[in-house]
Amino acid sequence: MKTLTFQLPEELWIAFEEIAAREGRSAEAVSLEWLAKHAPKTHALGQEEAESADERFRRHFGVVNSGNPHSADNEQIDTDLTKEYGDTHEEQA
Repeated sequence: MKTLTFQLPEELWIAFEEIAAREGRSAEAVSLEWLAKHAPKTHALGQEEAESADERFRRHFGVVNSGNPHSADNEQIDTDLTKEYGDTHEEQA
């Protein structure tokens, strides 16, 4: 369980308080129920859907050719990144 603290517009809090008073509950309980009811629902893929999504994703493999046969070389990528991060890009006089 996680704790979330945020500010609500006054009119929304008043609405929660009114519902809570009618139902004999706390405004916090009403607001939590409202949030749970209106939150986006997660959708877990079934086996067939997951395989179909994986197939669609795999169609993109190899589509881009950088022209550099070493473009997927992780050591070279790390070297290039280290060089760029260390460069101040100031003009050398």
